[in-house]
Amino acid sequence: MRFSHDRRGQSVVIGTVILFGFLILALSLYQVQVVPQQNAQTEFEHFEEVRNDLVELRAGILQAGSVDQPQYQTVRLGTTYSTRIFAINPPDPAGTIRTTDSYNITIEGSGESVNVSTRFIQYRPGYNEIDQSPTWYDASVLYVDARDEGGGIAVIEDQELVTSDGEVRVVALQNEFRRSGAGRVTLELRPADNVTETLPEGDLTVTVPTRLSEDDWKNETDLPTDSDIYRGVTDDANGDGVYNLTLNTTAENLTLDTVGVGEAPEEAAQNDNAAIGGSDRGSGGPATVNVISYMGLKNNEQINTNFDIENSDGSSNAIQVTIRDDPGGKVGGDWSQKTVVIDGNTFELTTEAANDIGLAQGERDLFDAASYESATQSELNNLRDSITTESSIVNIQQSGKSLDIRIRSR
Repeated sequence: MRFSHDRRGQSVVIGTVILFGFLILALSLYQVQVVPQQNAQTEFEHFEEVRNDLVELRAGILQAGSVDQPQYQTVRLGTTYSTRIFAINPPDPAGTIRTTDSYNITIEGSGESVNVSTRFIQYRPGYNEIDQSPTWYDASVLYVDARDEGGGIAVIEDQELVTSDGEVRVVALQNEFRRSGAGRVTLELRPADNVTETLPEGDLTVTVPTRLSEDDWKNETDLPTDSDIYRGVTDDANGDGVYNLTLNTTAENLTLDTVGVGEAPEEAAQNDNAAIGGSDRGSGGPATVNVISYMGLKNNEQINTNFDIENSDGSSNAIQVTIRDDPGGKVGGDWSQKTVVIDGNTFELTTEAANDIGLAQGERDLFDAASYESATQSELNNLRDSITTESSIVNIQQSGKSLDIRIRSR
């Protein structure tokens, strides 16, 4: 028998080869087109998360000095791509957060001149697919800076240097800090322990280092550049990308705080307008409320602004709580302040208090209960999850004989 002309198996082999070729082509297209798109989506989701982390970090910096309590802010530096079986991912993107070299804030008046060092904060992502432009904290402004790539700046949180009523509030950020990786890092923000500088009195000229040019301040921020407070922004004389923003003010209208990253500030400076923790002891009025921490986490963890309410007087006086609630999410002069009175022994939150701060009916369930001292964490979580209105208390947690109340306008 001769088999030289027997071709009965060729169609099967050819079909297998063609099928294998289509499979290779499909995997190649998936690797080239789908994987980058999915990874870009992962990176964009992380960008939104870390942007919120940096908003909370900025708020913590502004809060640390003004409330005279350490703040703890967590930033997720990088992210992780989805696990793939038949495709290959690039390395997971890491990020770096750091303080820059120090520059001087200068306060001049009455023939005196005082220098207080400050730093910027830079966060730079290591994305593989989307834009890697860094985000900067700079003289209270939080912005994405794409100028090195031929773009401009995009302001995330506007300036808090000059308030709507003409006050000047300067926070000097000190100490060296640098972390890199894909995980989370917590920055401890500490107010001054001891004041080592005294400031001039009377009319003052305040010069603040900034990476923003005069055009940036005029066109990208709400700084009142048409007012008598604004004096101008000098050119970048040293070629290091740092300008000097100069403001006119008085000792009465200036608030200066220093905040250190990781430990107390190296060169602490404050004036009499800086908010230092105190109490109403012996006054017969409401007891003091201390802001213990200010944390920003994500997902199922504790989120948003954390007010730990405690009766520091040790008395039976009611605790008066000032809740700052602003739909724009800003911290500082544009916040509207609402007052809630809480019974110092039972931490009772009343319906009248809910009315005072303008809570919607769905949120008032939180205030109708007589006491939360015996509530379990699960019950508190259920209460939190039932709140769905736009401006709402989203987390309430027991902590000994105090309650942590977290408030955010969503």
